[in-house]
Amino acid sequence: MLSRNGMAAAIEQVLTLPIRGAPRTIEPAGGDKGEAAFVQSVMMTPDESGGMATPISELIGQITTGLVFRRSFFEKVWGQRESDGKIIYRKVAYRPPATCQARYNDRTGEQNGFRQQVWLFGGNLMLNNKQKVPGYVDIPKVRSYIYTHGKHREPLTGISEMEVSRQCYETMAKLQFLWFSFLEGMAMQRLVVYGNDQPEATARADDIAQLRGSGIVGLVHPVEGQKTFEALPSAADAGAQFAACMTYLENWMTSSVLAGFLQLSGAAAKGTRAGGGASSGSYGMSEDQSSYYLASREAVATEIADSISHDLIRPLVMLNFGADAAFPTWKFGPLQEAMTAVLFSMFGQMAAAPSLNVPLQFIDALTERMAVILDLDAGSIHDAMVSTASQRAEKLAGNPPPGMPPEAAAGLGALQGIAQAGTGIAQAAAAQGRGPQPGKAPSAPAFPSPSGPPSPPPGKPPMAGPLAAAAQ
Repeated sequence: MLSRNGMAAAIEQVLTLPIRGAPRTIEPAGGDKGEAAFVQSVMMTPDESGGMATPISELIGQITTGLVFRRSFFEKVWGQRESDGKIIYRKVAYRPPATCQARYNDRTGEQNGFRQQVWLFGGNLMLNNKQKVPGYVDIPKVRSYIYTHGKHREPLTGISEMEVSRQCYETMAKLQFLWFSFLEGMAMQRLVVYGNDQPEATARADDIAQLRGSGIVGLVHPVEGQKTFEALPSAADAGAQFAACMTYLENWMTSSVLAGFLQLSGAAAKGTRAGGGASSGSYGMSEDQSSYYLASREAVATEIADSISHDLIRPLVMLNFGADAAFPTWKFGPLQEAMTAVLFSMFGQMAAAPSLNVPLQFIDALTERMAVILDLDAGSIHDAMVSTASQRAEKLAGNPPPGMPPEAAAGLGALQGIAQAGTGIAQAAAAQGRGPQPGKAPSAPAFPSPSGPPSPPPGKPPMAGPLAAAAQ
């Protein structure tokens, strides 16, 4: 279906592309003692640098196949890293779902790995000491990872978001056969041949039937007022019924996944709404449809992130740090560009506000999130944040506003410095084409820099959260 039907292929891309292209982060848990950095070094690092052989973009793309095939099967290949002796994933190897069957505990129903059908050379069904079922290889639970899509509806088997599309595709295949047969009949005229008697009419029909391109046939001139043959009339507008039915099925396919905007361009080109009827602004509801669609993709991204956190990250951390470790979590960034505009606006408001009632940890986390979305260098962000915050803190501590203690002025200066640095980094990224472009998102107002020569940064800027830990 995906290789033969353009609408089905477009729907599959629409379902998976936002998740495959979303920013990815590993967020540390409270009391993190290096667990998040270790997971980062395994899952986000190339194999030549001590990571796993499966690129993370490839792994995410393979996981999203579960949206189509209900499940995605993987085999965890464990290994030991020579540099520090840590247990890591050599690779998370994809296993085609058509060859795999999930296994469950026969008493409790708990998931217990899976088994994969193997190629049988010469039909050899002999069992080795590790096989339990002829023709299958058992992948135990400790080495298996299964992403089951739609557990909220079908916990054991999962659901496919293209099930309705498949049924529509099968109906469209039958309809196409009838439609093409009709077009063939329209292209080849049907004739009725007359004669003075049946044998003569049959003979004339045989002669006419043998005609090909530029063919010639000899017929007796009929008596005045009579016809030798005539073409049978056909309903010229009957093809519109096939087209309307095909459009209806395509609309059904897209509506089943909240991607009705795929039909808007086709409906506008035809001058009709999907399913027929006069067009009245095909793009009128495009924004609302896109919002519902992105909300559904956000929910799927959260489901995939929870699965990765529990089934991939948690066992890896437990083997290396023990059961009482601080388990980091997998997070996908925003799937829509509008969220970047929100960050710009928020940083602008923080920079312009005379006082803020938000903790510094929130500023740190917000800056890191913006950096992930804009694909900025973490080292540059850290240096800019530390330098700007330190300069601003020392400047305001030496010359506090009237009625404000120097300590409070220093804290406010650091907060304003963080906001200024974040805004400047975001604007620089936008100028390079990595952030929202002009016309798409409002630019944030810049906070004025302190007058006079910059002072050297102190040893510890008044920061908190991950940036403070990095500064130490």
